[in-house]
Amino acid sequence: MASVLQTVATFVEVSVDRTVPALIESGRYMSPDFGWAKLHDTFKEFDSDMLLVVSPGANMLLVADAEATNQITTRRNDFPKPTHMYGGVDLFGKNVVSTEGSYWRHHRKITSPPFTEKNNSMVWLESLHQAQSMMTGWVGEEGKATGPLKDIAAQSMRLSLHVISRAGFGVRLEWPHEEVDRLIPEGHSLSYKTALERLLENLIVVMLTPRWILKYSPFQLHRVANEAFVEWGKYMREMYRDKRNEVKLGESREGMDLMGALVKGAGITTESLNAESNADPEKAGATSNKQLLSDEEILGNAFVFILAGHETAANTIHFSILFLAMHWSSQKRLQEDLDAILGDKPISEWDYDEDVPKLFGSMCGAVMNEELRIIPPVIGIPKSTLKGRPQGLQVNGQHVTVPEDCLITLNTAALHRNPKYWPHTSEEDLLEFRPERWLLDATKTNANTDDDTYAEEDGMNFDGPDKRPDTASNLLRPPKSSYIPFSEGYRSCLGRRFAQVEILAVLAVIFKTWSVELDVSEHLTDEELATASEEQKREAWNKADARARYLLRNGMMTIITIQMRKDKVPMRFVQRGDERFKFG
Repeated sequence: MASVLQTVATFVEVSVDRTVPALIESGRYMSPDFGWAKLHDTFKEFDSDMLLVVSPGANMLLVADAEATNQITTRRNDFPKPTHMYGGVDLFGKNVVSTEGSYWRHHRKITSPPFTEKNNSMVWLESLHQAQSMMTGWVGEEGKATGPLKDIAAQSMRLSLHVISRAGFGVRLEWPHEEVDRLIPEGHSLSYKTALERLLENLIVVMLTPRWILKYSPFQLHRVANEAFVEWGKYMREMYRDKRNEVKLGESREGMDLMGALVKGAGITTESLNAESNADPEKAGATSNKQLLSDEEILGNAFVFILAGHETAANTIHFSILFLAMHWSSQKRLQEDLDAILGDKPISEWDYDEDVPKLFGSMCGAVMNEELRIIPPVIGIPKSTLKGRPQGLQVNGQHVTVPEDCLITLNTAALHRNPKYWPHTSEEDLLEFRPERWLLDATKTNANTDDDTYAEEDGMNFDGPDKRPDTASNLLRPPKSSYIPFSEGYRSCLGRRFAQVEILAVLAVIFKTWSVELDVSEHLTDEELATASEEQKREAWNKADARARYLLRNGMMTIITIQMRKDKVPMRFVQRGDERFKFG
């Protein structure tokens, strides 16, 4: 591996010794989604898995090396998170995502307790319910197939939002076909669901626009965004008030109860609330200073749970469905494992303790893992070094010095395609969705193997680095820190298991009964398809597949997570056995 200093010299050579066209061309490394556009190509081009980009404004270290990634993520104080990049998520208050150092440890200790294996059983049940509701909305009560669906990404977002709302905050949201007329509560102009959905849809507007402009702007976009922001703030404060009242009365509810955990973790107890209400009104305000989190921080963490708790899972569900539509052999293998695990049991009898470990270690888990390898939610995880504090790394037997005040990007898109770490048949194979690479013996089913990975969560020290594996024990275990879809170390995602349980449940519900296909109606109408030859079907499918591949490479853009934003890939669901395109 070339050293970092050699890499610096290469970039300097590009910017100094070459002609202007070469310098202009080097600007490709500074584009917003450069990590996705280049994947591992840049590291291959410079023959190094660590590159230092030197510029007048700041230096940036790009990392696609597992050994370096492991050191950076475990040395939290040496390589802190650049929190200035996360100010936008502080809409309602500071939180576990936007803080660092001792302040972050304080938030982490308070926000971690709800994310336990016991509470994930509620995530499982709600995910099963919401997945069934989503499919019913698509196919109808007696439906056997859907028409072309272009909104699978949006519907996956809705599903995940419903899951976090119910499992985390006790509010069940309904799908359009389930909704009944509900009065908007007094004091509100939007329903709970509408306020939340509109806030998330307009999140970038709210983040980037000064609050006074948002409030007084004559533009419709600003008015809609501001109303959603104000209304959702009201709903959160009402949830917080209601939770304080529950605690005051000594009541509690079963399950994850994220708001309740925040209230209790902040030191708000039955005794403290009753003491506060009995205190001299002129002195009552003083007791609020004893809270371990302020009211704003409680609301800030509640909001970030919802924000972070739905996009990762939703993206994985959407892209897993798309990839399976493009790869029939993998879809068929998934369905075979689901049959072996779940048999003929109705969904109401699916058991969390019995079935989830098997799903995690089967083709269902392999599909999830491979999607997260191909499209990790965040393609560039930011770290940094502090001013006046350069840091050393040991990489491939070499000592490497990372300059002071340097931005660091852990390039997950490149790391997950680094040929050093992944079984592959060719360089092109590393770019392909092939969940079978996770199966240790692709000739055998993994469906009947109990996996003990989930048990490792019990007794976990949330104040230390997260050492739980991301994959089941009977699936491929990539080298340490070469697979980081949920980040790594101390700052790995709190809701990782939450997301994994949700994804496994949704994939199981869908593919136990249904198959997904690319829609070819732009190339063959339904009438033409009824009499089309296999050659004609394949030609139409190939065109749809080519368009999907084009959008996966050229239609992606990052706002919070990476998503397909330039267009959509239409798909259809049919009952198993009624498939028309067994290609890919």
